[in-house]
Amino acid sequence: MPSLKTAAVRALAIGAAVALLIPVTIVAVFAVQARVRLGELRSWHRVVLVSEFRAGRPDTPKTFEDYLRLEERLFAELRSRVLTNPAAADTSVLGRYNPASIPSRLAFDTPYNRSYELVPATVRGAVLLVHGLSDSPYSMRAMAELFRDQGFYVLVLRLPGHGTIPSGLVDVRWQDWSAAVELAARHVAQRAGPDHPFYAGGFSTGAALTTLYAVRALNDPKLPRPSRLVLVSAAIGISKAAVLTKILSGLSFLPYFEKSRWLDVLPEYDPYKYNSFPVNAAAQIHALTLELRDALDAGRASGRLSEMPRVLVFQSLVDATITAHEVVSGLLLKLPAAGNELVIFDVNRSEALHGLIEESLVQGLARIREAPALPFRLTLVANSDPSSLDVAAYTREPGSRATAKTELGLSWPKGVLSLGHLALPFAGDDPVYGLTPKPDGFPAYPLGSLTVRGEAGTLVVPLSNLARLRSNPFFAVVHDRVVAAIEADRAR
Repeated sequence: MPSLKTAAVRALAIGAAVALLIPVTIVAVFAVQARVRLGELRSWHRVVLVSEFRAGRPDTPKTFEDYLRLEERLFAELRSRVLTNPAAADTSVLGRYNPASIPSRLAFDTPYNRSYELVPATVRGAVLLVHGLSDSPYSMRAMAELFRDQGFYVLVLRLPGHGTIPSGLVDVRWQDWSAAVELAARHVAQRAGPDHPFYAGGFSTGAALTTLYAVRALNDPKLPRPSRLVLVSAAIGISKAAVLTKILSGLSFLPYFEKSRWLDVLPEYDPYKYNSFPVNAAAQIHALTLELRDALDAGRASGRLSEMPRVLVFQSLVDATITAHEVVSGLLLKLPAAGNELVIFDVNRSEALHGLIEESLVQGLARIREAPALPFRLTLVANSDPSSLDVAAYTREPGSRATAKTELGLSWPKGVLSLGHLALPFAGDDPVYGLTPKPDGFPAYPLGSLTVRGEAGTLVVPLSNLARLRSNPFFAVVHDRVVAAIEADRAR
């Protein structure tokens, strides 16, 4: 009969074997299904652009001007190695990497996949805006023009790995993004000067990066502090399942399983957003959110969060990308009370849709309305009444449970059930993603108003990709709340 010591050792050995077997099985299953499920990899999934920005190297740009010069070399390299290389370029009529296609002309003959600036006639402030993961600076276009019209010098930063080819996200690190944000922030603050406000903000991952920058600036006197953050669909927290991304691509070093670097491999027809998505991109946003959480917790423990800039956040009640409750519990409830606001866009609760809306969303709205007095201003954009498609703003001031209703003169467009993660930063008349696109002098390519119906499996992309709302029919609310925040800051 084995001794207790022997039995314990055996149990530990079995436990260790099982603990090792689980991740090995996950990696193997993912590698096999990626090889079977995903489309063929093309040059834009494999080519490594050597001119991309990387933090911590001896030749890493030290100024934003150097960053822009490196960006010029990057796009020249992209043209020579992919676009004008017959062995690498796309031949699809709608291919982003087909030099003769409309998506390619939009992607590479307009400024919106690169860092760009807008300069008003008279500068009354400066703002840094940062796009989201797999996006491009185009996603900040409407917000940039809004700030420009308010007298702000605007810099929209292209994050490393973005705006070029999807392979740029295969080995990028969140530290590369953060270092680029720091370079850009110093540049923007200098353009603002000592007599004008310096703001920062962004969409999704860009919102997380600018928030992390603001927290770090509290402890680093070399980093200029923004006086306000404007955040859209902020990636403050994402699904805990993202932790698996650290191991999923474990067999990708084998050529047979190279597709296991990817979560999605799809045709690249969108001029300003990658459709293919590598495992590393998910791993980096997960790591970034953990870094931000730790920075916020440390700042709260030290008392430095009392010096945080005022925050204005726009969020959709339903969001398939991030966990919306983290915006409140992970950020707003940790900040000082003065001057913060959360604007939430509800789903369409018209009586005609009663019974079709997911029950958890109904409960989520109830929790918002029944919440105790909050330390920030809360505005809910929702149906004016169940019998109407008109929407109103329901506002609770900080420290109060009383709600004031304001009719907005806006209504739900026909067939629109909700907003969502992608929609918030784009105006309804955006030339590419708008429901009612307005020409802007570039080739017409109205992806957002495309209506496609057919049997599942007909297209090589999921029909849901084309049905997802890509613009905000209530962007006027975003405009008005940003303008009000600017005016309130100027009156201080």
